[in-house]
Amino acid sequence: MPPVNTIVVQTILLPPERRSEEALGQAQRLLTKALEPMNEAVAGRDYMIGNLSGVDFMLGHAAFMSRRLGCIPESMNNLHGYVDRVEARPAFQKAIQT
Repeated sequence: MPPVNTIVVQTILLPPERRSEEALGQAQRLLTKALEPMNEAVAGRDYMIGNLSGVDFMLGHAAFMSRRLGCIPESMNNLHGYVDRVEARPAFQKAIQT
């Protein structure tokens, strides 16, 4: 199961008595590690390959959800800025609200 799915299962779907702090911690560490290349990729760019593209439709939402789950450390400033830019787009706002 991908780390983000494990995080959702361990924090939202399972009742508290069935949750595993060990599984949650491992998934959070794996997801954070997987986000490091994204943080580097957006350094000095607005979007992943410069201009908004299909890559951003996929990765932007994944990064948005990762941040909502608390898996983007504050030290990943590039990625936080990227999520802010993706989140500010009117189409993204419309999609999240529906």
